[in-house]
Amino acid sequence: MRSQVTSEVINRKVLRISVVFTVVFTLIALTVGFIISSQVILFDGIFNLVGIALTYLSISAMNFIKKKDEWNYPFGKATFEPFIAIVQYAIILYICLSTVTTAIGVMINGGHEVHMVSGVIYGLFSTLYNLAVFTYLRLLTKKHQSSIAKVEVDQWKFTFLLGVGILIGFSMSYGLSLTTFYQWAAFSDPVLTIVITLLFAKTAIFSIKSCMKEMLQGIPSKEMVDLITEKITAINQHYEFSQDVLRLAKVGHKIIIELDYVIECGSPLDSIMRQDQLRKALTDAFSELPYEKWININFTSEIKFVDHLKPE
Repeated sequence: MRSQVTSEVINRKVLRISVVFTVVFTLIALTVGFIISSQVILFDGIFNLVGIALTYLSISAMNFIKKKDEWNYPFGKATFEPFIAIVQYAIILYICLSTVTTAIGVMINGGHEVHMVSGVIYGLFSTLYNLAVFTYLRLLTKKHQSSIAKVEVDQWKFTFLLGVGILIGFSMSYGLSLTTFYQWAAFSDPVLTIVITLLFAKTAIFSIKSCMKEMLQGIPSKEMVDLITEKITAINQHYEFSQDVLRLAKVGHKIIIELDYVIECGSPLDSIMRQDQLRKALTDAFSELPYEKWININFTSEIKFVDHLKPE
């Protein structure tokens, strides 16, 4: 319960911080983009503007998840987290593809001129600003990261990379404008927009794939599996049993642990009280995990009841 409360508090803090800094940055990006007629800077501003809407969508999702309704949702609402994340990444992907289409149209029409020095200054500001916010939020969510918080951190990672791309792109374009190839500088803005946007789209696609795995109750990361297995092995050394089968899944901020023991007749664990002692020991060990836990520990004397659960 403690880890659940901590995760919720941190998630809300992340969302509040994200909204404040996004509003400030969006106003600056849109203003600069309109003034110097830069498509890539306008994309930066629009991306953050949509990010504000996505943040409020995350807040609504958290409020829905927090509301207790065990009767209608006896296994909790953790699946709603990756679902909302998929919706958010899908919106980001749509914006990316729309931006690429627009940039291609600009290239076909011969590109356009942009004030290079202003672009370089904005790129430097954007890089430092977004790096600071991204680093802070990543440290804040290092131990308590849900799908919702990950979307927020990823959005700041996107805008940081976009700032780096803008800085490098405008710096190269400025240098190009001073050479005999100055006419190609008009294509720098749309080309830069396409390259960076496609990188965003790639990240969004892989993130959607990861969230789909969570919705289908897929296995958590190898590091988490190794940690849980290590805790179980350490506790099992104090008890006698023939066999155990472990199944794990991660859904949003919840980790699902199902452990089935095969107990021989006459074993020290062949009693409810001893089995409860083992349950308590395992539950205490799992309490350190930075997730809400759904723990199910079963005992049987018939291997046929768990044999089909073994991983192939």
